[in-house]
Amino acid sequence: MENVERAYTTKEVSKTIGVVDSTIRKWCLSMEKHGYTFTKNEHNQRLFLERDLVALRHYQTLVKENNFSMDNAGMVIASRFSEAFSNGTGSVPIVKENEEERDSARPGIRSEEKLDKLLEYVEKQEKFNQELLKRLDEQQQYIEKQHSYIENYIKERDGRLVESMRALQETKQEMLELAAAKEEKGNSGFFARLFGK
Repeated sequence: MENVERAYTTKEVSKTIGVVDSTIRKWCLSMEKHGYTFTKNEHNQRLFLERDLVALRHYQTLVKENNFSMDNAGMVIASRFSEAFSNGTGSVPIVKENEEERDSARPGIRSEEKLDKLLEYVEKQEKFNQELLKRLDEQQQYIEKQHSYIENYIKERDGRLVESMRALQETKQEMLELAAAKEEKGNSGFFARLFGK
């Protein structure tokens, strides 16, 4: 006899984690885009296992509390949880009864194996987190460098514009002065000829 893990619908998951159905679907698409696999029924509808609930809660934390974009959160969750829980088939994990009985006869060994796997997973997760932080720092430095470059470029451009406008104003003033002097010279000559002086 086989024990099959309970699967939840989108509506049940929605109520459990307090997010509307459409948001759950968007999160799932983001996770699937990066390789996370959900179990699906014969109508191609997602069925959520306990591991999926855990993954979605972590996704929720990344998006709501840590301000991750949906795409970045999907990438993090897919890489974190696909390795940790995937059985390679994308189907519901099944534990055979005889394995359960055998392991229950040696509870200490099973617990140690679980603990070892959990510790291994935590170490992998820690390395992943460190790499992610390193990449985020590099990205932040790049953004700050680009921002500084743009600010300097804008200051230089503004300086050149102000200088050009000053030169234009000076040229305009000189032209007005020349035109006024020419007009004055032309008027005195006209009046002198008109009055015979």
